[in-house]
Amino acid sequence: MKVLTTKGLIELADLAVCDVVEVGDNYRKVATEYRHAGELVRRSVAVEAFRPLEYTAAEGMLNG
Repeated sequence: MKVLTTKGLIELADLAVCDVVEVGDNYRKVATEYRHAGELVRRSVAVEAFRPLEYTAAEGMLNG
């Protein structure tokens, strides 16, 4: 199976795939890095927020 990278289509078997997990104060991030001959050629990221950034929003007016 081929994977689209910055260097074009490369066979998955030729890529080193590594998941990097980072946890912060309000998030959890999982980045999947694809390397070819040591060079980063693709990176996919998924982020999950633990709580809303602003949870005390003020009420507004429409068209006003």
